[in-house]
Amino acid sequence: MNRSILIVTPFFAPQSHAAVFRAYKLAKYLPQFGWKPYVLTVDRNYLYNEDPTLLEDLPAEVEVTTARYIEPSLRGLRMALGGRDRTFAGLKSERGLAPYEGSKGGTSRSGGIGRVRDYLLRRWVQTPDAHWTWYGPAVRAARQLIRRHEIPLVYTSADPFTSHKIGRTLQREGCRWIADLRDPHAYCGRMHSRYPAVYARQRQLERDAVLRADAVTVASSAIAMILADSYGIEALDRTHFIPTGLDENLVPAGDQPRPRPFPYLLFSGEFLSEYGPEFLEIFASALLRPGVRALGAKLLVVGRLNVNGPQLEPIVRRLGLESHVEFVDHVPQRELYRLLQGAEAGVLISSRRSHWWCLYAKLVDYIAMRKTVVSILPDPSEARTRLSDAGLGLFLDGDREACASKLADFLVGRTARPIPSAAACDRFLANEQVRTFARLFDDLIGGGDSDPVTACHTAAAYIAQGGGRVQLGLWEGDAAAPVSCPKARLPVEV
Repeated sequence: MNRSILIVTPFFAPQSHAAVFRAYKLAKYLPQFGWKPYVLTVDRNYLYNEDPTLLEDLPAEVEVTTARYIEPSLRGLRMALGGRDRTFAGLKSERGLAPYEGSKGGTSRSGGIGRVRDYLLRRWVQTPDAHWTWYGPAVRAARQLIRRHEIPLVYTSADPFTSHKIGRTLQREGCRWIADLRDPHAYCGRMHSRYPAVYARQRQLERDAVLRADAVTVASSAIAMILADSYGIEALDRTHFIPTGLDENLVPAGDQPRPRPFPYLLFSGEFLSEYGPEFLEIFASALLRPGVRALGAKLLVVGRLNVNGPQLEPIVRRLGLESHVEFVDHVPQRELYRLLQGAEAGVLISSRRSHWWCLYAKLVDYIAMRKTVVSILPDPSEARTRLSDAGLGLFLDGDREACASKLADFLVGRTARPIPSAAACDRFLANEQVRTFARLFDDLIGGGDSDPVTACHTAAAYIAQGGGRVQLGLWEGDAAAPVSCPKARLPVEV
């Protein structure tokens, strides 16, 4: 039996942003489960930081192929014609820190000229997205790999929407296709085009993936709910919730010295404007409580300085927090884990109204490392559910003063540390992520250990004994890995 798979993603090592790691960890650990991964990615990264050690850490079994990608922008055209390196990583290396590059294709400009330029790019040039120029080279390279190695499965990672188009093309030519959705891109306004004609194309590509792929995998169970609402309950027949996992091989030994001499909370990632200033206002108020300021506690904000700085520094100055907030530029995963290991708690600087469906990459790291998570979250929300299951949530609910008192009590040790659930935390390890994917892949090529219907019957028997619940065709119990039921429709909750 040929246990080989083609992983198609424009976001892969040496890129080192959050969108990389789901597919990267899949490729890295699949060989341990008897699978041979072939990765197809872009030959040029225009927008993100890079970490060469990510490629070095891949096992020899992983073969990475690149296909030509020219960003459909003035920058991409200039570079294709031999101009100087204008990528984020190139400018950062040249200048020490690159200026802010607007996401999804080129530098954002203010003023009338900038608005016209952005309209032309996003309405007419970058449709359905900025990766459409990669489609042809990627399909040609994929065909060669599939023929040469007789690859039976193709896994695509989206966004971009172009990944869905590539997967559908290769499925028509004989491969079985797994469409992985890291986010609900056609649902979330900031992730799809604001132009109706472009959005219609994007939504159709996502619809084709959800309804035609041989399996759909999602990074949170809430995304499955959104897909069912958007495209019909039949979408659940092939939908599998598989969380992204922390790379446990990169976690430092527990006896490492603390990386900072002061107690600190840690936020990792990029601060989005919709998060708002609420957490920093609560933090500032907590510092005024007796005994807290004397601790010298700080908030470490780890992520792209050119994004976090402009967003957060005005709020920090307004609240007088300059000596209590430290900005750290993007760091490799190993260093991020070291910083998290020394933190008093992880922080979710979100809001009570945004991203109810999101299982943040940073949250996966926090839970897997069994860190208390100080958070402002919608109720209900995916992140809140997972934190509650893990027993790690310190939720800042209520008015500003109540939240500040709760945070102050935690910082000075008047609040007992939550006791984590080992089973719930271990579910968010990369080994479990890849083990669950491997079971799905085996089922798709007919090499699984159990028939999917038998698995559903087993789940139903467990429920009858009061052992768990079924949600959206996904097994939600105490086991580390979910059992999917692709051939049965189950009620939302039993």
